[in-house]
Amino acid sequence: MTLARRPAPWILAVVAAALLGACVPAAVAERLGSPAAQALERTAQEAFHRMELGRLRLGAYTTNVLVDLELPRGARWTLEAFDGQDYRLRVEGDAVEGVAWLVSPRGVRRVIVR
Repeated sequence: MTLARRPAPWILAVVAAALLGACVPAAVAERLGSPAAQALERTAQEAFHRMELGRLRLGAYTTNVLVDLELPRGARWTLEAFDGQDYRLRVEGDAVEGVAWLVSPRGVRRVIVR
């Protein structure tokens, strides 16, 4: 007769985290398809192109080019890092919780924020 061994507690924790994590992408994917998310992504793309044009014209990055950037209702951009040769902006909005767009000289990247 063999006795069944109980799984270690850490294995149960890993399995539970994986099952719960599987629900998150579906909820985020639904938000990303919304008009509000598309407007935020467009804003992030426009910010990127404005920053690049500013660098081409002035020889260095400047946030002055973002002064008249139109933001959707409830949206905001935050300057996270800046030194004239490199920068990082975060674009996010109240209508799309848990998602932000990071803008840098390397382009626009969508990230999940918790």
